[in-house]
Amino acid sequence: MKALFICDDKDEWEIIRNIFKSKFPKISVMFALRGSDAMDYLSYEGPFGLILIEVGIKSDHPTELAKSVVETAGERPIIFIGHEGMLKDRVEDTFYSENETAQIYKKPYDIPEFVEIINKALEWVQSQEFEQSIVEVDRDDYLPLKIRNFYLYKKVPYDVYVELTKTKFIKAISADKPYTEGDIQQIARRNVKYLYLHKTEHLKFLESAITKIQEALGKKSLGQKQIIQSQIAGVLVIHQYLRDVGISASIISLIESIIDSVDRNFEKYQHIKNFLNDFPLELGDYAEQAILCAYFCQALTKGIGWSSDLSRNKLGLASILHNSLLENEELSRIRSLEDPDLNLFMADEIQLFKIHAEKAAELSQHFTGFTDSDFIISQHHELPDGTGFPAGINANKLTNITCLFILAANFSADLALSGISKFSLQKHLAEYENFYNTGNFKDSFKVFQKMLKETFR
Repeated sequence: MKALFICDDKDEWEIIRNIFKSKFPKISVMFALRGSDAMDYLSYEGPFGLILIEVGIKSDHPTELAKSVVETAGERPIIFIGHEGMLKDRVEDTFYSENETAQIYKKPYDIPEFVEIINKALEWVQSQEFEQSIVEVDRDDYLPLKIRNFYLYKKVPYDVYVELTKTKFIKAISADKPYTEGDIQQIARRNVKYLYLHKTEHLKFLESAITKIQEALGKKSLGQKQIIQSQIAGVLVIHQYLRDVGISASIISLIESIIDSVDRNFEKYQHIKNFLNDFPLELGDYAEQAILCAYFCQALTKGIGWSSDLSRNKLGLASILHNSLLENEELSRIRSLEDPDLNLFMADEIQLFKIHAEKAAELSQHFTGFTDSDFIISQHHELPDGTGFPAGINANKLTNITCLFILAANFSADLALSGISKFSLQKHLAEYENFYNTGNFKDSFKVFQKMLKETFR
Protein backbone atom coordinates (compact mmCIF):
# COMPACT_ATOMS: atom_id res chain seq x y z
CA MET A 1 0.00 0.00 0.00
CA LYS A 2 1.05 3.59 -0.59
CA ALA A 3 0.55 6.70 1.54
CA LEU A 4 0.97 10.29 0.38
CA PHE A 5 2.21 13.07 2.68
CA ILE A 6 1.61 16.62 1.41
CA CYS A 7 3.86 19.10 3.22
CA ASP A 8 6.30 21.86 2.26
CA ASP A 9 8.63 21.27 5.24
CA LYS A 10 11.16 18.55 4.45
CA ASP A 11 12.05 18.18 8.13
CA GLU A 12 8.48 16.91 8.60
CA TRP A 13 9.09 14.44 5.80
CA GLU A 14 11.86 12.83 7.83
CA ILE A 15 9.62 12.49 10.89
CA ILE A 16 6.86 10.78 8.89
CA ARG A 17 9.35 8.64 6.95
CA ASN A 18 10.92 7.36 10.19
CA ILE A 19 7.57 6.62 11.86
CA PHE A 20 6.29 4.62 8.89
CA LYS A 21 9.62 2.82 8.47
CA SER A 22 9.50 1.74 12.11
CA LYS A 23 5.78 1.09 12.65
CA PHE A 24 4.33 0.46 9.15
CA PRO A 25 7.18 -0.99 7.07
CA LYS A 26 4.82 -2.44 4.44
CA ILE A 27 3.45 1.01 3.58
CA SER A 28 5.42 3.01 1.03
CA VAL A 29 5.25 6.76 1.68
CA MET A 30 5.58 9.35 -1.07
CA PHE A 31 6.04 13.06 -0.43
CA ALA A 32 4.64 16.12 -2.22
CA LEU A 33 5.71 19.73 -1.65
CA ARG A 34 2.48 21.28 -2.97
CA GLY A 35 -1.01 20.43 -4.11
CA SER A 36 -0.16 20.32 -7.82
CA ASP A 37 2.55 17.73 -7.13
CA ALA A 38 0.06 15.72 -5.09
CA MET A 39 -2.48 15.72 -7.95
CA ASP A 40 0.21 14.42 -10.31
CA TYR A 41 1.10 11.64 -7.89
CA LEU A 42 -2.56 10.69 -7.46
CA SER A 43 -3.02 10.53 -11.23
CA TYR A 44 0.16 8.69 -12.18
CA GLU A 45 1.68 7.02 -9.11
CA GLY A 46 -1.42 5.75 -7.34
CA PRO A 47 -3.43 4.31 -5.96
CA PHE A 48 -2.87 5.70 -2.48
CA GLY A 49 -4.75 4.20 0.43
CA LEU A 50 -3.94 7.02 2.84
CA ILE A 51 -3.44 10.79 2.49
CA LEU A 52 -1.77 13.02 5.11
CA ILE A 53 -1.90 16.82 4.80
CA GLU A 54 0.22 19.15 6.94
CA VAL A 55 -2.09 22.14 7.39
CA GLY A 56 0.71 24.72 7.47
CA ILE A 57 1.30 24.22 3.75
CA LYS A 58 1.63 27.64 2.09
CA SER A 59 0.76 26.85 -1.52
CA ASP A 60 -2.75 25.49 -0.88
CA HIS A 61 -5.68 25.72 1.50
CA PRO A 62 -5.74 22.33 3.25
CA THR A 63 -9.52 21.88 3.03
CA GLU A 64 -9.66 22.75 -0.67
CA LEU A 65 -6.72 20.45 -1.24
CA ALA A 66 -8.56 17.63 0.53
CA LYS A 67 -11.63 18.22 -1.64
CA SER A 68 -9.45 17.99 -4.75
CA VAL A 69 -8.00 14.73 -3.46
CA VAL A 70 -11.49 13.26 -3.06
CA GLU A 71 -12.55 14.45 -6.51
CA THR A 72 -9.43 12.97 -8.10
CA ALA A 73 -8.95 9.76 -6.16
CA GLY A 74 -12.27 9.12 -4.46
CA GLU A 75 -13.10 8.66 -0.82
CA ARG A 76 -10.24 7.49 1.36
CA PRO A 77 -8.72 8.40 4.75
CA ILE A 78 -7.38 11.96 4.93
CA ILE A 79 -5.48 12.98 8.06
CA PHE A 80 -4.93 16.68 8.74
CA ILE A 81 -1.76 17.23 10.78
CA GLY A 82 -0.89 20.48 12.57
CA HIS A 83 -0.83 22.48 15.77
CA GLU A 84 -4.20 23.10 17.39
CA GLY A 85 -4.56 26.75 16.35
CA MET A 86 -3.59 26.05 12.76
CA LEU A 87 -6.02 23.12 12.56
CA LYS A 88 -8.83 25.31 13.83
CA ASP A 89 -8.08 28.06 11.32
CA ARG A 90 -7.40 25.95 8.22
CA VAL A 91 -9.66 22.88 8.41
CA GLU A 92 -13.32 23.60 7.72
CA ASP A 93 -15.66 22.02 10.26
CA THR A 94 -18.14 21.06 7.53
CA PHE A 95 -15.60 19.02 5.59
CA TYR A 96 -14.41 17.27 8.73
CA SER A 97 -17.92 16.51 9.98
CA GLU A 98 -19.29 15.38 6.60
CA ASN A 99 -16.43 13.02 5.74
CA GLU A 100 -16.23 9.99 7.97
CA THR A 101 -12.76 9.17 6.68
CA ALA A 102 -11.31 12.58 7.64
CA GLN A 103 -9.29 12.76 10.87
CA ILE A 104 -7.29 15.39 12.75
CA TYR A 105 -3.94 14.87 14.46
CA LYS A 106 -2.67 17.59 16.80
CA LYS A 107 1.06 18.15 17.06
CA PRO A 108 3.52 17.65 18.64
CA TYR A 109 4.00 14.07 17.47
CA ASP A 110 3.33 11.41 20.06
CA ILE A 111 4.26 8.06 18.51
CA PRO A 112 1.60 5.86 20.20
CA GLU A 113 -1.16 8.39 19.43
CA PHE A 114 -0.02 8.79 15.84
CA VAL A 115 0.14 5.01 15.33
CA GLU A 116 -3.38 4.74 16.73
CA ILE A 117 -4.80 7.25 14.25
CA ILE A 118 -3.01 5.56 11.33
CA ASN A 119 -4.38 2.17 12.42
CA LYS A 120 -7.88 3.61 12.49
CA ALA A 121 -7.45 4.82 8.92
CA LEU A 122 -6.09 1.44 7.85
CA GLU A 123 -9.15 -0.30 9.27
CA TRP A 124 -11.31 1.67 6.84
CA VAL A 125 -8.97 0.86 3.94
CA GLN A 126 -9.10 -2.84 4.73
CA SER A 127 -12.89 -2.78 5.12
CA GLN A 128 -13.15 -1.45 1.57
CA GLU A 129 -10.98 -4.27 0.23
CA PHE A 130 -8.96 -1.44 -1.26
CA GLU A 131 -5.82 -3.24 -2.27
CA GLN A 132 -7.55 -6.49 -3.17
CA SER A 133 -9.70 -4.56 -5.66
CA ILE A 134 -6.74 -3.17 -7.62
CA VAL A 135 -5.75 -5.09 -10.72
CA GLU A 136 -2.93 -4.74 -13.22
CA VAL A 137 -4.49 -4.84 -16.70
CA ASP A 138 -3.77 -4.69 -20.38
CA ARG A 139 -5.64 -1.50 -21.25
CA ASP A 140 -6.63 -2.90 -24.66
CA ASP A 141 -8.62 -5.69 -22.99
CA TYR A 142 -11.12 -3.24 -21.42
CA LEU A 143 -13.71 -0.96 -22.97
CA PRO A 144 -15.42 2.09 -21.44
CA LEU A 145 -19.12 2.60 -20.77
CA LYS A 146 -20.61 5.90 -19.66
CA ILE A 147 -21.32 5.68 -15.96
CA ARG A 148 -25.01 6.55 -16.27
CA ASN A 149 -25.58 3.24 -18.13
CA PHE A 150 -25.31 1.56 -14.74
CA TYR A 151 -28.37 3.33 -13.33
CA LEU A 152 -30.40 0.82 -15.36
CA TYR A 153 -29.45 -2.02 -13.02
CA LYS A 154 -29.35 -3.04 -9.38
CA LYS A 155 -26.64 -5.59 -10.05
CA VAL A 156 -24.65 -6.82 -13.06
CA PRO A 157 -23.06 -10.23 -13.72
CA TYR A 158 -19.63 -8.70 -14.37
CA ASP A 159 -16.87 -7.00 -12.41
CA VAL A 160 -16.83 -3.29 -13.29
CA TYR A 161 -13.76 -1.07 -12.91
CA VAL A 162 -12.63 2.54 -12.59
CA GLU A 163 -9.41 3.48 -14.38
CA LEU A 164 -6.68 4.62 -11.98
CA THR A 165 -3.76 4.68 -14.40
CA LYS A 166 -3.23 3.27 -17.90
CA THR A 167 -2.31 -0.09 -16.39
CA LYS A 168 -4.17 -0.13 -13.07
CA PHE A 169 -7.91 -0.43 -12.52
CA ILE A 170 -9.83 -0.61 -9.26
CA LYS A 171 -13.02 -2.60 -8.91
CA ALA A 172 -16.07 -0.36 -8.55
CA ILE A 173 -18.84 -2.97 -8.76
CA SER A 174 -18.46 -6.66 -8.00
CA ALA A 175 -20.16 -9.24 -10.19
CA ASP A 176 -23.66 -10.20 -8.98
CA LYS A 177 -23.34 -7.93 -5.94
CA PRO A 178 -26.30 -5.53 -5.48
CA TYR A 179 -25.56 -1.80 -5.67
CA THR A 180 -27.67 1.34 -5.36
CA GLU A 181 -28.07 4.58 -7.30
CA GLY A 182 -26.25 6.21 -4.39
CA ASP A 183 -23.22 3.97 -5.02
CA ILE A 184 -23.08 5.12 -8.65
CA GLN A 185 -23.58 8.76 -7.65
CA GLN A 186 -20.70 8.47 -5.18
CA ILE A 187 -18.41 7.26 -7.98
CA ALA A 188 -19.67 10.01 -10.31
CA ARG A 189 -18.86 12.67 -7.69
CA ARG A 190 -15.18 11.82 -8.14
CA ASN A 191 -15.50 13.18 -11.68
CA VAL A 192 -15.55 9.63 -13.07
CA LYS A 193 -17.41 9.59 -16.39
CA TYR A 194 -16.63 6.06 -17.55
CA LEU A 195 -16.57 2.62 -16.00
CA TYR A 196 -14.78 -0.27 -17.67
CA LEU A 197 -15.78 -3.82 -18.56
CA HIS A 198 -13.65 -6.55 -20.05
CA LYS A 199 -14.22 -6.49 -23.80
CA THR A 200 -15.73 -9.99 -23.73
CA GLU A 201 -18.48 -8.68 -21.43
CA HIS A 202 -18.92 -5.24 -23.00
CA LEU A 203 -21.24 -6.35 -25.82
CA LYS A 204 -23.23 -8.58 -23.45
CA PHE A 205 -23.89 -5.55 -21.25
CA LEU A 206 -25.08 -3.43 -24.18
CA GLU A 207 -27.36 -6.17 -25.52
CA SER A 208 -28.80 -6.66 -22.04
CA ALA A 209 -29.41 -2.91 -21.74
CA ILE A 210 -31.21 -2.85 -25.10
CA THR A 211 -33.56 -5.60 -23.93
CA LYS A 212 -34.18 -3.89 -20.59
CA ILE A 213 -35.07 -0.54 -22.22
CA GLN A 214 -37.33 -2.20 -24.78
CA GLU A 215 -39.19 -3.88 -21.93
CA ALA A 216 -39.51 -0.59 -20.05
CA LEU A 217 -40.87 1.28 -23.08
CA GLY A 218 -43.40 -1.51 -23.61
CA LYS A 219 -44.93 -1.10 -20.13
CA LYS A 220 -48.33 0.59 -20.26
CA SER A 221 -48.01 1.57 -16.60
CA LEU A 222 -44.89 3.67 -17.17
CA GLY A 223 -45.40 7.35 -16.27
CA GLN A 224 -44.66 10.15 -18.73
CA LYS A 225 -41.46 11.26 -16.99
CA GLN A 226 -40.31 7.64 -16.65
CA ILE A 227 -40.83 7.23 -20.39
CA ILE A 228 -38.52 10.19 -21.04
CA GLN A 229 -35.91 8.72 -18.68
CA SER A 230 -36.11 5.39 -20.52
CA GLN A 231 -35.78 7.16 -23.87
CA ILE A 232 -32.65 8.99 -22.68
CA ALA A 233 -31.19 5.73 -21.36
CA GLY A 234 -32.00 4.13 -24.71
CA VAL A 235 -30.21 6.82 -26.71
CA LEU A 236 -27.19 6.53 -24.42
CA VAL A 237 -26.96 2.80 -25.18
CA ILE A 238 -27.62 3.38 -28.90
CA HIS A 239 -24.78 5.88 -29.18
CA GLN A 240 -22.37 3.60 -27.31
CA TYR A 241 -23.39 0.61 -29.44
CA LEU A 242 -23.03 2.51 -32.72
CA ARG A 243 -19.54 3.74 -31.79
CA ASP A 244 -18.29 0.39 -30.51
CA VAL A 245 -20.17 -2.18 -32.59
CA GLY A 246 -22.19 -0.58 -35.40
CA ILE A 247 -25.69 -1.17 -36.72
CA SER A 248 -27.62 -4.30 -35.69
CA ALA A 249 -31.22 -5.50 -35.84
CA SER A 250 -31.61 -4.93 -32.09
CA ILE A 251 -30.40 -1.31 -32.37
CA ILE A 252 -32.72 -0.60 -35.30
CA SER A 253 -35.63 -2.02 -33.30
CA LEU A 254 -34.77 0.07 -30.22
CA ILE A 255 -34.50 3.27 -32.27
CA GLU A 256 -37.90 2.61 -33.86
CA SER A 257 -39.39 1.97 -30.40
CA ILE A 258 -38.05 5.27 -29.07
CA ILE A 259 -39.38 7.20 -32.09
CA ASP A 260 -42.84 5.65 -31.61
CA SER A 261 -42.79 6.32 -27.87
CA VAL A 262 -41.86 10.00 -28.40
CA ASP A 263 -44.91 10.42 -30.63
CA ARG A 264 -47.26 8.72 -28.15
CA ASN A 265 -45.82 10.48 -25.10
CA PHE A 266 -45.98 13.95 -26.65
CA GLU A 267 -49.68 13.39 -27.36
CA LYS A 268 -50.15 13.12 -23.59
CA TYR A 269 -48.19 16.31 -22.92
CA GLN A 270 -50.01 18.26 -25.67
CA HIS A 271 -47.74 21.29 -25.22
CA ILE A 272 -43.98 21.68 -25.04
CA LYS A 273 -44.34 23.61 -21.76
CA ASN A 274 -45.63 20.53 -19.95
CA PHE A 275 -42.85 18.43 -21.43
CA LEU A 276 -40.09 20.87 -20.42
CA ASN A 277 -41.45 21.01 -16.86
CA ASP A 278 -41.00 17.24 -16.70
CA PHE A 279 -37.71 16.86 -18.54
CA PRO A 280 -35.06 15.27 -16.26
CA LEU A 281 -32.05 17.32 -17.38
CA GLU A 282 -28.95 16.16 -15.51
CA LEU A 283 -25.79 16.17 -17.62
CA GLY A 284 -26.76 17.94 -20.83
CA ASP A 285 -25.12 15.09 -22.76
CA TYR A 286 -25.86 13.95 -26.30
CA ALA A 287 -28.51 11.49 -25.11
CA GLU A 288 -30.48 14.25 -23.35
CA GLN A 289 -29.96 16.58 -26.31
CA ALA A 290 -31.30 13.94 -28.71
CA ILE A 291 -34.53 13.44 -26.76
CA LEU A 292 -35.04 17.19 -26.30
CA CYS A 293 -34.59 17.56 -30.06
CA ALA A 294 -37.04 14.75 -30.85
CA TYR A 295 -39.79 16.37 -28.74
CA PHE A 296 -39.10 19.83 -30.17
CA CYS A 297 -39.44 18.32 -33.65
CA GLN A 298 -42.76 16.74 -32.65
CA ALA A 299 -44.03 20.06 -31.34
CA LEU A 300 -42.91 21.97 -34.43
CA THR A 301 -44.40 19.54 -36.96
CA LYS A 302 -47.73 19.70 -35.16
CA GLY A 303 -47.53 23.49 -34.93
CA ILE A 304 -46.82 23.84 -38.64
CA GLY A 305 -49.53 21.34 -39.53
CA TRP A 306 -47.42 18.52 -40.93
CA SER A 307 -49.52 15.48 -40.11
CA SER A 308 -47.41 12.94 -42.01
CA ASP A 309 -45.99 10.09 -39.94
CA LEU A 310 -43.05 10.03 -42.34
CA SER A 311 -42.04 13.60 -41.43
CA ARG A 312 -42.17 12.89 -37.71
CA ASN A 313 -40.36 9.56 -38.08
CA LYS A 314 -37.45 10.85 -40.11
CA LEU A 315 -37.04 13.81 -37.75
CA GLY A 316 -37.06 11.36 -34.84
CA LEU A 317 -34.36 9.25 -36.49
CA ALA A 318 -32.29 12.36 -37.23
CA SER A 319 -32.63 13.46 -33.59
CA ILE A 320 -31.20 10.18 -32.33
CA LEU A 321 -28.44 9.73 -34.90
CA HIS A 322 -27.10 13.18 -35.75
CA ASN A 323 -24.52 13.37 -32.90
CA SER A 324 -24.30 9.64 -32.25
CA LEU A 325 -20.61 9.31 -33.13
CA LEU A 326 -19.38 12.17 -30.92
CA GLU A 327 -18.42 11.81 -27.26
CA ASN A 328 -17.32 15.25 -26.05
CA GLU A 329 -20.53 17.20 -25.36
CA GLU A 330 -18.65 20.50 -25.37
CA LEU A 331 -18.42 20.15 -29.14
CA SER A 332 -22.15 20.88 -29.35
CA ARG A 333 -21.26 24.52 -28.63
CA ILE A 334 -19.38 24.65 -31.95
CA ARG A 335 -21.53 25.65 -34.92
CA SER A 336 -18.89 26.50 -37.53
CA LEU A 337 -15.53 25.10 -38.57
CA GLU A 338 -14.26 28.68 -38.38
CA ASP A 339 -15.06 28.94 -34.66
CA PRO A 340 -11.68 29.55 -32.94
CA ASP A 341 -12.83 27.47 -29.95
CA LEU A 342 -12.70 24.37 -32.15
CA ASN A 343 -8.91 24.48 -31.81
CA LEU A 344 -9.26 23.89 -28.06
CA PHE A 345 -10.20 20.26 -28.70
CA MET A 346 -7.97 17.25 -29.36
CA ALA A 347 -6.91 16.66 -32.96
CA ASP A 348 -8.88 13.40 -33.24
CA GLU A 349 -11.99 15.10 -31.81
CA ILE A 350 -11.71 17.89 -34.38
CA GLN A 351 -11.31 15.43 -37.25
CA LEU A 352 -14.33 13.40 -36.13
CA PHE A 353 -16.38 16.56 -35.66
CA LYS A 354 -15.70 17.55 -39.27
CA ILE A 355 -17.04 14.26 -40.66
CA HIS A 356 -19.52 13.05 -38.03
CA ALA A 357 -22.59 14.39 -39.86
CA GLU A 358 -21.67 12.49 -43.03
CA LYS A 359 -20.92 9.30 -41.08
CA ALA A 360 -24.18 9.53 -39.10
CA ALA A 361 -26.08 10.08 -42.36
CA GLU A 362 -24.61 6.83 -43.67
CA LEU A 363 -25.94 5.01 -40.59
CA SER A 364 -29.47 6.26 -41.33
CA GLN A 365 -29.42 4.47 -44.69
CA HIS A 366 -29.76 1.15 -42.84
CA PHE A 367 -33.35 2.10 -41.95
CA THR A 368 -36.34 1.55 -44.23
CA GLY A 369 -39.27 3.97 -44.33
CA PHE A 370 -37.23 7.04 -43.30
CA THR A 371 -36.74 8.73 -46.68
CA ASP A 372 -34.40 11.75 -46.71
CA SER A 373 -33.22 11.30 -43.12
CA ASP A 374 -29.68 11.06 -44.44
CA PHE A 375 -29.96 14.49 -46.09
CA ILE A 376 -31.33 16.06 -42.91
CA ILE A 377 -28.53 14.56 -40.81
CA SER A 378 -25.77 15.42 -43.28
CA GLN A 379 -26.90 19.08 -43.29
CA HIS A 380 -27.59 19.55 -39.58
CA HIS A 381 -24.56 21.84 -39.16
CA GLU A 382 -25.60 24.22 -41.93
CA LEU A 383 -26.65 27.72 -40.79
CA PRO A 384 -29.00 30.42 -42.14
CA ASP A 385 -26.16 32.74 -43.18
CA GLY A 386 -24.19 30.04 -44.98
CA THR A 387 -21.36 29.86 -42.41
CA GLY A 388 -22.14 26.26 -41.46
CA PHE A 389 -20.69 23.07 -42.88
CA PRO A 390 -20.05 20.86 -44.79
CA ALA A 391 -21.43 22.73 -47.83
CA GLY A 392 -22.06 26.26 -46.53
CA ILE A 393 -25.69 26.24 -47.72
CA ASN A 394 -27.78 29.25 -46.66
CA ALA A 395 -31.40 29.63 -45.52
CA ASN A 396 -32.80 29.97 -49.05
CA LYS A 397 -31.31 26.70 -50.31
CA LEU A 398 -32.04 24.42 -47.36
CA THR A 399 -35.35 22.51 -47.37
CA ASN A 400 -38.06 23.48 -44.88
CA ILE A 401 -37.78 20.20 -42.99
CA THR A 402 -33.99 20.51 -42.70
CA CYS A 403 -34.41 24.07 -41.40
CA LEU A 404 -36.87 22.81 -38.80
CA PHE A 405 -34.41 20.16 -37.66
CA ILE A 406 -31.42 22.52 -37.49
CA LEU A 407 -33.46 24.93 -35.36
CA ALA A 408 -34.61 22.16 -33.00
CA ALA A 409 -31.17 20.54 -32.74
CA ASN A 410 -29.27 23.75 -32.02
CA PHE A 411 -31.83 25.00 -29.50
CA SER A 412 -31.81 21.61 -27.75
CA ALA A 413 -28.02 21.69 -27.46
CA ASP A 414 -28.01 25.25 -26.10
CA LEU A 415 -30.78 24.47 -23.62
CA ALA A 416 -29.18 21.24 -22.43
CA LEU A 417 -25.88 23.01 -21.75
CA SER A 418 -27.38 26.09 -20.07
CA GLY A 419 -30.20 24.40 -18.14
CA ILE A 420 -33.96 24.65 -18.57
CA SER A 421 -35.43 27.78 -17.00
CA LYS A 422 -37.63 30.70 -17.97
CA PHE A 423 -34.51 32.87 -18.16
CA SER A 424 -32.59 30.49 -20.44
CA LEU A 425 -35.59 30.01 -22.74
CA GLN A 426 -36.02 33.76 -23.10
CA LYS A 427 -32.28 34.34 -23.55
CA HIS A 428 -31.83 31.73 -26.28
CA LEU A 429 -35.02 32.72 -28.09
CA ALA A 430 -33.88 36.36 -28.20
CA GLU A 431 -30.50 35.25 -29.59
CA TYR A 432 -32.20 33.12 -32.24
CA GLU A 433 -34.70 35.75 -33.43
CA ASN A 434 -32.35 37.79 -35.61
CA PHE A 435 -30.45 34.76 -36.87
CA TYR A 436 -33.14 32.17 -37.69
CA ASN A 437 -36.08 34.35 -38.71
CA THR A 438 -35.08 34.26 -42.37
CA GLY A 439 -35.50 32.28 -45.60
CA ASN A 440 -36.79 28.73 -45.23
CA PHE A 441 -36.26 28.92 -41.46
CA LYS A 442 -39.06 31.50 -41.12
CA ASP A 443 -42.07 29.17 -40.87
CA SER A 444 -40.42 26.94 -38.28
CA PHE A 445 -39.09 29.87 -36.29
CA LYS A 446 -42.49 31.66 -36.11
CA VAL A 447 -44.10 28.50 -34.70
CA PHE A 448 -41.14 27.96 -32.38
CA GLN A 449 -41.27 31.54 -31.12
CA LYS A 450 -45.02 31.37 -30.45
CA MET A 451 -44.68 28.01 -28.71
CA LEU A 452 -41.88 29.17 -26.39
CA LYS A 453 -43.49 32.49 -25.54
CA GLU A 454 -46.54 30.53 -24.37
CA THR A 455 -44.17 28.42 -22.29
CA PHE A 456 -42.77 31.28 -20.21
CA ARG A 457 -45.92 33.36 -19.80
